Amino acid sequence: MNGRKSTARVLTPEPGGGIRRPSQLVLARLGKLERTRKGQIAAIEMGSQEIFIGKDVVEATLKGWKKYPGQSFYFLRIGYPAVHRHRGGLRKR
Repeated sequence: MNGRKSTARVLTPEPGGGIRRPSQLVLARLGKLERTRKGQIAAIEMGSQEIFIGKDVVEATLKGWKKYPGQSFYFLRIGYPAVHRHRGGLRKR
């Protein structure tokens, strides 16, 4: 790889767990924002349960990293079941 060191972070799983989900209180706070912020991305820092909102994943992450540098975030699209959607697929020939 060109002799360069990779800058990707290796995430180690938490002991005894997979992906942590936000608490019901955080989800309730996001529900209140649905009218004014629908469609925007919420980045949730799982340790503090703090929410950072941006127009896309990158903007929300950068806002979160200002306060929690290098941390991982849980992402939700406000008012929708998923952050991204897959439209399409492989075409048969």
